[in-house]
Amino acid sequence: MRTARKKMVGKGCLYHLLNRSSGDKQELLFTNIDKEVGFKLLEEISQFYLVDIVSICIMSNHFHIVAYAPAELPSLETAAKRHNDYYGAKKLELDPEHHPERCEEVAKQMIDISHFMAIFQQRFACYINRVHNRRGRLWSNRFKSTILEGGSALWNCVKYIELNPVRAGIVEDPADYRWSTWGRFNGSGKHSFKDNFYQHMKTGTPTCDMTSWSFTDICTHLRTEIARTIASEKPEATGEDIKEAMDKAKKGDSMPVKFLRRTRHWADGAIIGSKVFVQETACMFEDSEGVLKKTLSRGKSPTGDILHCFRRLTP
Repeated sequence: MRTARKKMVGKGCLYHLLNRSSGDKQELLFTNIDKEVGFKLLEEISQFYLVDIVSICIMSNHFHIVAYAPAELPSLETAAKRHNDYYGAKKLELDPEHHPERCEEVAKQMIDISHFMAIFQQRFACYINRVHNRRGRLWSNRFKSTILEGGSALWNCVKYIELNPVRAGIVEDPADYRWSTWGRFNGSGKHSFKDNFYQHMKTGTPTCDMTSWSFTDICTHLRTEIARTIASEKPEATGEDIKEAMDKAKKGDSMPVKFLRRTRHWADGAIIGSKVFVQETACMFEDSEGVLKKTLSRGKSPTGDILHCFRRLTP
C-alpha cells in the first residue's frame, strides 16, 4: 500500500527531491543532451509554479532537486496572470471574475510540490521515450522527498547534491559539471535561480550568521565548504592540506581557469569567435532575425580577447 507523502501544511517547507530511472542501476540512460533538456525544462516550468528551486543536479540515471514550497496561496489575480503569461494562446485565458474556481485550483497547483514534480517527470519521461525510441515507465518509483529544516540541513544537502559528479568520478571539481546549478553558474557566470538560492542560503547556519552577506559572499563560502569537503575525503589528508584547499577556494579561480571552464560550458553545438563572426555564421543555419536578437554568451581569455558564443543544443 502506498503511504501518504509527508508534506507540510500551513507552513512553507524546503524539500530534497530525487528519483532514479527504472532498470539496472548501472544503466546510464540520460545523455548530455538529455540532461540539458531536463535542466531547461525545470527552468521553464518554474515560470509557472511558485515553488523556489534552490539547487539541481541531473546525473545520467537520476536527479536531485532542492526546492521550497510556500504555504501562502497566491491571489486569484496573481494565479490568473501567471497562468496566462505562461500558456499564452495555448490555453483558455483565465479571468478571476469569470473563472474563480479554476483560478483557485491553479493557485493551489502553483505551490504544490507534488504537482510540480508530476509535471516535470511526465514531460521529461515523454521526451526521453521519444528520443530514445522506448516505451513504458521511465521512473523506478514515486519520487522521494525529504523535508529539510534549513540552515545546516539545507547547506549540507546542497553540498551533497553538487558533489554528486565528484563522488561519481566524473569531475574533480563540481564547478566543472555543466548539469548542476553550481556547475552551470561557474561555467556561464549566471545562476539560473539566483534569487531563490540567495534568499534561502543566506539564512545561514547556527555557527554562521549570513543575513548581511552578499550573493558573492554566499558563493565564496559554498566554494570554500565544497573544497573543504573534497580535501577532507581524500585518503591521508592532513589538516594543512584541508586548510590549503580552503584558502585557495576563498581566493577564487584564476582567469585561465575561468576561461577554460566557460569554453567547456559552451562546448556542445557552439560557434565561438568574435561577435560578428558568430552572428554571421549562425545566420547560415538559423533565422537571421532570431540570431541577431539572441544574447550571446561571452568570455574573456587570459590574454584579454573577448570571445562570443552561440550555443543551441537540438535533441
